Amino acid sequence: MAPKVSEEYLEARRQQILDAAVRCFSRRGLHLATLEHIRMEAGLSRGAVYHYFKSKEDIIDAIRSRSAEDNSAIFADVEGEESPVEKLVRLAGATYRRMVRPESADANRLSGFLSADAMLNQRMWEGQMESIRPFTELIEGIVRQGQELGQINPALDPGYVARVIIGAFIGFTTQMGWEPDLDAEQGGHVLEAMLTGHFREGESLTGDAPTEHEARST
Repeated sequence: MAPKVSEEYLEARRQQILDAAVRCFSRRGLHLATLEHIRMEAGLSRGAVYHYFKSKEDIIDAIRSRSAEDNSAIFADVEGEESPVEKLVRLAGATYRRMVRPESADANRLSGFLSADAMLNQRMWEGQMESIRPFTELIEGIVRQGQELGQINPALDPGYVARVIIGAFIGFTTQMGWEPDLDAEQGGHVLEAMLTGHFREGESLTGDAPTEHEARST
């Protein structure tokens, strides 16, 4: 009788395959990377890979699902804020911080490949839209709450606010794929300034009094 394999072992193998796939897709692109490349990167047998995934599309779906789990943790943290604007700032900060994690470099490049392929591949498009839907719905709800409280301009369409903010995330992720040394924290500061009204010269990012230079410039 074959020894019983623990759930922890099976999940570790599955994550091993997904990590290898992210690296392969990042280096080779979605179309040139094959299941064989992924298998060799993971250091597993063909049977081990096919036990979990039957196609590259299945692997991509699983990568998206794993990313959605990370997003859920961010969403839960955001809900702890009372101010709608602060919720948006916290969401932006957490998202940009995730971009600079060492393990995110390959994922940033993969994100660009996925976005491009979604232009031509219906299944890929559906997957991408499904992955950003929770972000869209969360931001729309926060914006509506802010409008009801008089903190956010009521003339702005919540759906378009959500899409512009998500566009900032997607766009900066793509740029980090091009330029891995970009400072995502600085990107987060810029988006925070835009969200909180501190983008214009003379405004302090922290809400403190303007510096001497800022005071002379106003």
